[in-house]
Amino acid sequence: MELLQKLRKLPGFAVLRAIVYLRISTDREEVYSLTEQLMECTGFSGKHGIEIVAVVEDRGESGGTFEKRKMAAVFEMVTDGKANIVLVGDRSRFGRGGIQLNQAWEKQLNEFGGYLIAVKNPTDITTAAGRTQRDTDDFVAQIQRNTIGDSWQRTHKRRWEEKLPHDGAPRMGYQLCEKCTWHIQTLSNGTTVRRAIKRCGECGGALQPDWFRGDALDEFARRWTDGGESARKLVVEMRNRGVTSVRGNPMGETQWFSALDTGFGWGWRRKRTVPARGRGLTRKYSTNKPDTFDVWEMGKHRPVIVDENGKPDLELWERYKAKRCQPTDVIASDRKVKHVLSTRLRCGRPKSDERPEERCGMRMGASKTPSGPKGNRVYIDIYTCSGVREKLCKGISVSRHLAHKAVGDWLASQATDEGLGKKAAERNARQRKREDVVADLESRIEKLKKKLSRLTDLQLDEEAALHPTAFKMKQGEILAELEPLEARLELQKRNVKMGKVPPSPSTFRRFADTWPAMTDDERRALVESLVHHIDVVKQPGKKNNRLVIVPYWDVVEEQESAPVVHLAASG
Repeated sequence: MELLQKLRKLPGFAVLRAIVYLRISTDREEVYSLTEQLMECTGFSGKHGIEIVAVVEDRGESGGTFEKRKMAAVFEMVTDGKANIVLVGDRSRFGRGGIQLNQAWEKQLNEFGGYLIAVKNPTDITTAAGRTQRDTDDFVAQIQRNTIGDSWQRTHKRRWEEKLPHDGAPRMGYQLCEKCTWHIQTLSNGTTVRRAIKRCGECGGALQPDWFRGDALDEFARRWTDGGESARKLVVEMRNRGVTSVRGNPMGETQWFSALDTGFGWGWRRKRTVPARGRGLTRKYSTNKPDTFDVWEMGKHRPVIVDENGKPDLELWERYKAKRCQPTDVIASDRKVKHVLSTRLRCGRPKSDERPEERCGMRMGASKTPSGPKGNRVYIDIYTCSGVREKLCKGISVSRHLAHKAVGDWLASQATDEGLGKKAAERNARQRKREDVVADLESRIEKLKKKLSRLTDLQLDEEAALHPTAFKMKQGEILAELEPLEARLELQKRNVKMGKVPPSPSTFRRFADTWPAMTDDERRALVESLVHHIDVVKQPGKKNNRLVIVPYWDVVEEQESAPVVHLAASG
């Protein structure tokens, strides 16, 4: 390909290393699946000799919500020279945030030494013809974005007027009617994907009760609301009965309450008159609890949480809503952690035998376990995976004594690390570099905000005001340039916050010497100042499980060297 030949002649592009960027929308039925995008990108890279160094799966709510995605981290990887190409299926996958915003992100990518290639329509933007083609493709993507947005607004309005939920997908306690089916398409690699729902025309589009899950939803609501039973206990009991989500996955507390909070089981539909997001894509609501919705209307579907007469149990709904939305008695910031390592230990047990590299990663809590023969049994303090109680993990544990000893040994090893001083100097230099980047970004953002403010002030002057169309274009140009910078600044500030420089060996020696005599509060304060997390890794046989201590400075360096995660593609 002529474009790739031209790129390989440029400095830094002799070897093409690509980040594959995949995107779908989770808030509507997506027709261009992650599987298809990955197949096209890997096929293109294999054909043209491009090395894939990372794959990003973006399941953002829409292309417009660009700040939520990992493009800033991708740019940092390009800046560090670990990749020089970003591969996407087509330009619409790079975001449907408008022509100006998309091209502002692409311009930043070019400034960092990277190049965007859309495998469906690769264009050479170093030529006038290529830039014209790029502008045309972006203009088409903008039209598609507007068309999709208008279409979904019309669809949501129509479904609300017809007393239907905003989409027709099955949900907890409900299923498609027996005559409605999914339209299934088989891809070239044999993978099947669901495209759309084929309606039978008899059910009127209403979901039908799934009484197995519906009865479980009713029981959960009553026992939690009126019976005073803990959600954790109910979650375990429902899982033991075989109650799963509509996709067949185990449900935790969050999933149960999310299903109940919608009120759908009582027959409700809900919406907000004030949008959930404002300028800058910031949420106006911290939760989706019932009290954050102000419009509630009964739907066409049959309720599954009913009273003795088969009517929606609205009295139960009011009691549930009151209990669910009541303010918490304990402020999170006032809670005191009782155990030294409970905020740092992570379960390192593989999620499955088929994929041993994927770890559980759940926090480990403190508990007690019996030890010794009957009649002379004692209870010892241990840390164990919190997923065991909900059967999300087979579990892993480590005794409190061994965990605290491992931390003490780690402190002592850092005190004798001859290369620690050199490492500290290198990390200190990297930290200063991060701080310099933050200062530069803040300066550039401040200039753009002043420019935007002057433009707004100018528009208030009737004699000097621009034509509304010209003003909107100028404003859009500034905002398009501002948004990528703000996303990068957020990433860099996080790295500065976490990028702590390790103490000197002599300081570590002092920590190691005083560790045995420290109180639990002192130990916890020290651990939280140095350690990001501790992985507890399963060992074969009866060997004690191994603790891998990961300090803050190693986490930041790991994220900067590999800021994207290679996930298995799914349709």
